[in-house]
Amino acid sequence: MVSLCRQPVRLGQRRLLCSAVEAPAAKEAPSGFLAWCAANPIKFGVSVATVKTAAADLLTQKAIEGKSWDHIDWRRNGLFTVFGFAYQGCFQYYLYVTLFSRWFAGAARFANQPFRAKLTDYAGQFDVLKQCLFDVLIHPIWFFPMYYTLKEALCSENSIFSGKDVSAGAIGTSALTKYYQNNFDPSSPEGLLSDWLAFWKVWIIGDIVVYGCVPLWARLPMNHVFSFVYICILSFMRGSDEVTRDDGAAPFDVTPIDGVEGFVRRDPSDPKE
Repeated sequence: MVSLCRQPVRLGQRRLLCSAVEAPAAKEAPSGFLAWCAANPIKFGVSVATVKTAAADLLTQKAIEGKSWDHIDWRRNGLFTVFGFAYQGCFQYYLYVTLFSRWFAGAARFANQPFRAKLTDYAGQFDVLKQCLFDVLIHPIWFFPMYYTLKEALCSENSIFSGKDVSAGAIGTSALTKYYQNNFDPSSPEGLLSDWLAFWKVWIIGDIVVYGCVPLWARLPMNHVFSFVYICILSFMRGSDEVTRDDGAAPFDVTPIDGVEGFVRRDPSDPKE
């Protein structure tokens, strides 16, 4: 090795050696904010999820519902903040990055390929299709019950802040019943699967972009772009229980069931339902 180093180096060889040494430096990871994002994907993803979800609800209350700052429902905004941190930040990072990489073995390889290479990677494209189908058909099975339950626990008449002695089981029962009424009750004025249809309108296209077009580290941040739009829709549809009919009356009778006040039951005798 020493004898090689002492051999004279010609000008052309020196140029080749210099280019070989300098080439890796040109391909190093980007510096600054993007480098920090790549190095800290969990912190970045959870932070964006929390701020994004709270901001989406606040935008909905202000811009869509037309509330003044004095009439903002801050408990409702707190619901979306908690949901954004715990579910959309922490859990969804584990789901989309950790579990998806385990369930769909080619996900990381495909995601980190150049876009041109993805166009001819048919096995990877089929993997993207499976991920999309999982997200729009399987993921909502627990997404909506978890949201309804958290909303019931934090924002309903029987919330943990109401001072009432209501069990966790009663809160869960009330939440799941409301979810059933809004999506699977034929008498629902919104029609069947109203939550699911709103979910699909955003996430069918969103999943194609998230799973098929961005690198792995950027999956959750890109997910938040579409999620911001969807959270605005969710906030408008399910953020508040203060929904009225054209005559100003509550859309459903509120009667207690199994010791739970605030349970929503539809009135089949009402001709408007």
